[in-house]
Amino acid sequence: MNSFFKSFVMAFSTFSISPKAHAKPDKENTKFILLFVPIIGIIIAGLTYGWTQAWPYLCNYTILPAAIYVLIPMILSGSVHLEGFVKTTDALRAHKSREKKMEILADPQSGYFAVIICICYYLLDMGIWSEMPIDGIPILAIGFVMSRCLFGLSILALKHAKESKCAIYVPENKALRAIQIVLLTVLAMVCSYFMVFFDAGVGIACVTGAIITFIFCWLVTYKHFDGITEDCAGFFVQLCEIIIPLAALLAYKKWW
Repeated sequence: MNSFFKSFVMAFSTFSISPKAHAKPDKENTKFILLFVPIIGIIIAGLTYGWTQAWPYLCNYTILPAAIYVLIPMILSGSVHLEGFVKTTDALRAHKSREKKMEILADPQSGYFAVIICICYYLLDMGIWSEMPIDGIPILAIGFVMSRCLFGLSILALKHAKESKCAIYVPENKALRAIQIVLLTVLAMVCSYFMVFFDAGVGIACVTGAIITFIFCWLVTYKHFDGITEDCAGFFVQLCEIIIPLAALLAYKKWW
């Protein structure tokens, strides 16, 4: 129970804007950490839905509400996944050897290309949210939970790069690891169910987009890094959180 609570604290300390824990991550206090990461997604989803109820009374246009929608997950997650997205984008763009790409991931400074990609990412994301019918917001809110379920599954189930530090989040006990994989899979399926429940066509499009993104990131990390890293997992979260709204918008506009 003590390690369970420590994992809860460490999850919010590591993957949210919460104050950082004084204790350093180790196998004891990160044993269950990936099970608590979706809770951060639930909080983001709740605030996203709350903003949906509030902004029609506060704003006359959709640009400011869209900007807030984009800022909510970025701020509450402490930009930790964004950092992984920027580093991974920089490494992939380098078109160099695997060793050089791993050096780029380890470098705390970002290249100009990563900054440009980051700006384009948020401009596109804000544009998508500004076009989103208000009925679609609950589906997108659930997407924040699903992306974090798949984030946990990617670390638990996929091969790690040899330089990766993801192993600290994976229990050494194989049975406990399997239980966590099952729990996160079930939660992802529950998210999928509610997405489809709100709107079958849009929900199926969003779930399909999330699965394709997961497979794409899996293939990319294996090809370029010989396994997943914490930065690559963050890259997946950010990519998933723009693909899900894009898939929803395409479904609403019937552009496919």
